[in-house]
Amino acid sequence: MEKMVKVNVNGITIGEVRTNRSLTIEEAMWSLGYDINDQDDCRKGYENEVEGFYLDDCGNYCFDYEAAEMEY
Repeated sequence: MEKMVKVNVNGITIGEVRTNRSLTIEEAMWSLGYDINDQDDCRKGYENEVEGFYLDDCGNYCFDYEAAEMEY
């Protein structure tokens, strides 16, 4: 059975994914077009002002796993 999963960061919905199974945050973000393990994709998310992407003290673009949750 397919279902829609909302990806929320800090209480803000940043996207929805249609799936027929459980997803990890990493898989859900990839489905939304962001490889959160890739600096270029994290930079793209940061520049697009997508909630959860940030620039750390060392100048690396990152995604806040801890603030992300999925709503089934």
